[in-house]
Amino acid sequence: MNAMTIDKSNKFVVIDVETTGNRLQDGDRIIEIGLAVVWNGQVTKTFSSFVSCDRKIPSFVSRLTGITEDDLMDAPLFSELAPDILNDLDGACLVAHHIDFDLHFLNNELVEAGYEGFRGDVLDTVEMARMLYPTLDGYRLASLADQFNLSHENPHRAGSDAEVTAHLLLLMLKKLDALPHVTLQQLEACTTDMYRGLHLWVYDAMKTARTRHRKKASTYDIYQDFALKKQTATRAEVKATIPFNAEDFFGMNGALANVSPSFEHRDGQEHMADNVYACFADGKHLIAEAATGTGKTLAYLYPAVVKSREKNRPVVIATETVALQQQIKDRDVPLLEKGLSLPIEATVLKGRSHYLCLQKFAHFLEQIRGTRQASYDEQLSAAQLLIWLTETETGDVEELNLPNGGYALWDELKSDPESCTHSNCAFFSRCFYPRTKENARQADIIITNHALLFTDHFQGTRTLPAYEYLVVDEAHHLEEAAGRHLGATMSYQHFMRLYNQFGVQEHAGLFADISVLIDRHPTAVSADWLSERKRELQSLHHEWNQLFTVLQTAIVKNDKRTREKSEVYIPDDVLNAHVFDVWKRTEAGGNDVIRAWRSLIRTLKNEALAPAEETLLQKVNTLCNDLEEAQTILASLLTSEEKNEVYWAESDANKRPDRLRLYRRPINISEQLAGDFFSNTKSIILTSATLTVKGSFQYTIDQLGLTNAQPECLQLASPFQYEKQAQLLVPEDFPDIRLDGEERFTDAVAHFICSLTSCVNGRMLVLFTSHQMVKDVSKLMKPHMQDLSYSLFAQGVNGDNRSKLVKQFRSHERSILMGTTTFWEGIDLPGEDVRALIIVRLPFAPPDDPVYMAKAKQIEADGSNAFSRLALPRAVLRFKQGFGRLIRTKRDRGLVFVLDKRLIQARYGKVFLRSLPTMPQLFAPAEQLLARAEEFYQEYQEDDPR
Repeated sequence: MNAMTIDKSNKFVVIDVETTGNRLQDGDRIIEIGLAVVWNGQVTKTFSSFVSCDRKIPSFVSRLTGITEDDLMDAPLFSELAPDILNDLDGACLVAHHIDFDLHFLNNELVEAGYEGFRGDVLDTVEMARMLYPTLDGYRLASLADQFNLSHENPHRAGSDAEVTAHLLLLMLKKLDALPHVTLQQLEACTTDMYRGLHLWVYDAMKTARTRHRKKASTYDIYQDFALKKQTATRAEVKATIPFNAEDFFGMNGALANVSPSFEHRDGQEHMADNVYACFADGKHLIAEAATGTGKTLAYLYPAVVKSREKNRPVVIATETVALQQQIKDRDVPLLEKGLSLPIEATVLKGRSHYLCLQKFAHFLEQIRGTRQASYDEQLSAAQLLIWLTETETGDVEELNLPNGGYALWDELKSDPESCTHSNCAFFSRCFYPRTKENARQADIIITNHALLFTDHFQGTRTLPAYEYLVVDEAHHLEEAAGRHLGATMSYQHFMRLYNQFGVQEHAGLFADISVLIDRHPTAVSADWLSERKRELQSLHHEWNQLFTVLQTAIVKNDKRTREKSEVYIPDDVLNAHVFDVWKRTEAGGNDVIRAWRSLIRTLKNEALAPAEETLLQKVNTLCNDLEEAQTILASLLTSEEKNEVYWAESDANKRPDRLRLYRRPINISEQLAGDFFSNTKSIILTSATLTVKGSFQYTIDQLGLTNAQPECLQLASPFQYEKQAQLLVPEDFPDIRLDGEERFTDAVAHFICSLTSCVNGRMLVLFTSHQMVKDVSKLMKPHMQDLSYSLFAQGVNGDNRSKLVKQFRSHERSILMGTTTFWEGIDLPGEDVRALIIVRLPFAPPDDPVYMAKAKQIEADGSNAFSRLALPRAVLRFKQGFGRLIRTKRDRGLVFVLDKRLIQARYGKVFLRSLPTMPQLFAPAEQLLARAEEFYQEYQEDDPR
C-alpha cells in the first residue's frame, strides 16, 4: 500500500493532439500537439506546435480544426519536438481528455522517432469529470468549459484544448481534495479499475482528509459511513394565505412584470388563470387548450398555489414528461416565488423506483470490498453515487448521467417496499423516498407524472397525499397513459433479467452470497439445499425457453416478406393444448422456486442475523415478489380474455422467441375514467397546446369520458404573429407514396432536403412517421453532407437518445435533425435552433397499430366512421404538435414544409389546415418553393438585428 502514493507537488502534463483522422492503423498522424504542465496546483507552462507529416489533411479535419496544408509547410517533425516533450513527461502523470486517443497517437510518434512509449501513470479527465460531476448532461470538453466558465478560444486546436483541460483538471483536483473522508474511503474501492492516476489521487486524498475534515464535519450529514448533503428541515407551520387577482399578478404593471426582465403581457395567460381559479372555486373540471406562447404553466401554478394555501393541503400537478416536471420545479416555481415575494414549497414526487435505497447501496459497497467483482460501469456508477450523495436532496435517479451499464446496477439499488420499512432499515431516518413523501404532504404544489397519478389512483398505493384539486398538463397524453397503466406487458427478456439476478451461473452474486450465509448458519438449512435450488432454476429457465418458443409459433406469422412486427392475438386461440401444458409447467416451476426461497427466508429469520444478512434476505424476498408478479402478468396475457381489451405480440425482424413481447391494453377507457377518476376529484384542470380538432373539444371529451361531467372549455390562441413569422409551403409536384411507391418518394425527400440546405443555411428539423424512412433518407443524404457543409443527426442511425441528439444538433450551426414519434413534441428549440421545419408525411397512426385497429373496429361496430371519429382527430392533434416545434418565441421566424400532397388534394386536408394559425401558404412546384425559401431567408437575414 505504501507504493500507492503521489506527491501533491508532483507534476501533471496535459496533452492534446489534432490528427489527420482517428485510425492509427490506417496511417493517420499527428498534425498539432498541445501541452500544459501543472505543477503544485498551477499551470506553469503551455506549449503548442504544428507537426509536419506525410499525410494529406482531409477537408473535414480542416473544417473542424482550421488547420491547412500551408500551416504544416515549415512545421517541425515530431522527432524534433520529442526531446522537450519527454523532458516534460519525466516523472509526470500524463493527462488528456479521452486519453486513450491521445496516448495512442503520442506513443506511436515516440516509437517512430526511436524512443520508448510513455509507460507512466495516466489520468483521463473525461472519466474524472464523469465521476466528480455525475449530474452533468455531457462531458465534451467544450461543454465542460462552458459549465465552469473556462476560457476556450479555439476549440479543436491542440494548444487551447490542452490548456482548458489543465484548468479543468485543477478544478477537479480541488473538488476531490475537498470531499469528506468517509466518501474518499468508499471511493478508493470504486476506482481500482479506473486509470491509475485517478486511483492514486483518490488514495492520497483519503490519507490526508481525516484531520482536515474534522473541522468541516458540519458541512455534511455523516451517517453510517456515508457523507450525505444536510437536508433543510420542512416547515410545518401554518402558511399565510394568498389573495388571488390575475390582473394584479399578470397585468402590464403587475407583480410578474416587476420581477421578470423577459416579461411579456399576454391576455391569454391572465384569462386562463381566472378560469382555473373559478373552476377550483366552483368544483368544476376545465379543459384548456393554450397555444404555444400563452404562458400556461404560470397561468395554472398561480391559482393552484392560492388554492393550496386556502385549503392548507397540496394541489397536484401531473405531467407526462420528466422534462416538463423539471422545468416547472427549476424555472416556473422560482419565478412564481419572485412574483409573490414569498417561498413556495414545491416537491417533485415520482414512483419509488426512482429513488436510491441507501441500505442496498451500503450492501453493494460491502460486496465489492469483498468477493464481488464489479464491472467497470458498476464501479464508475458507484463512484458517481458517492459524490452525488454529498450534493443531492432528492435521491432521484433522473438527476444522474450514469454509464449504460449503470442502469442495471440502479435496478439493484433502487428503493422497493421490502427494503424500505421502519423495522428493518438502519437508514430509514435518512431514506430519500419516505422523506420525499413527507415533503409532498407539507408542500403547496406536488409535481408528479401521469404514470404515478394512475398507479396511485387505481392501485391505491397512497404515494400521493389526499388531494382535491389536480392540474393535468400535457393532457393530450392522458388517455394513452391511462391505457398503459390499465394494460400489461411481459417479455422473455424480463424473465431472463430475473433469472440472472439469482446469479446461477456466476461465481459472485446472489447464489454466492446465499452460500456464504448458509455456511454461517449450518444448522438452519441442509447441505444440498443450494444445489437443489440451482437445478430448480435451470429447469425453470428451460421451461421459459420452451414457452416462448411455442408462443412465437402460435402467435407470430413467419412470413419473411411482411415488415409488420405487431401480431394481434386472442388468448383462447393461442392457448391450445400444447401451449397450455407448457404454460402450466412453467407456472408450477415458478411457484416451486418462490415457495423454496420464501421458506429459506422464514427459516433464517429465526437466526441471529447481521444487518448485511438481513439486507440479503430482503433482496431475495423482493426477487420472489418480482417473479410472482411477472407470472401473474403473463397469466393475464394468456388465460384471461377481457371483452374490452386488445392483445398483441411483437418480435424482432428475425422472429426470435427470445425477443417476443406480449401486450394487453383496454380498447376504451372512457367509462373507467368517468366512473372512477374524474368523479373522485373536486376539480381537475386538463391543459395542453393541442386538445381541439376543428376548434372543438369533442374528441378529447369523448376519449376521456368527460361527457357527463360537462367540463368548462377554454381555447386560447397564441400571441405569436404567425402571418409575419411563418409560412406553410407544400410541393404540389411531389411523388404520391401510394401511387409512385416508397422508394421514389424517399428519393424525392432526400433530394428536396439537400436542395433546401443552401437556402436555409441553418438548422432544419425533419419529422417522419416511419423509423425505416428515417434510415433510408439518412442513407441517401449522408454522401452529400460533406459537400453541403452540413451535419446530419438521425434517430436510430446516430443513436436513439433524444436529448443527446438534440444537443448534438444544437452544437452545429448547419445541421439537420431527423426523428419520428418522440421528436414531434416535447423538444424546445427556440430562435436560431430551427429555421425550417419539414413534415414528411401527415401523422396518421400506422394501420397495423393494434390499439388503433381495435378502437376502429369498435367504432365501426357502433355504426360510426372510424376515420373521421378516430384516425383524423389523432393525426390532426399530432400534426399540431409537430407544427409547434417551429415558432417558440415572438422573435422566431421560419418555414414549414409539408411534403405530403394529401394536405392539398385530399378532402380531409382542410381539417389539418384549419387546425393551424393563419399564415401565408403556397402550394406550388418544388422549384418555386425553393425560390420562395431563398427570398424568405434573405429577408430574414436583412431584418435580423443580430
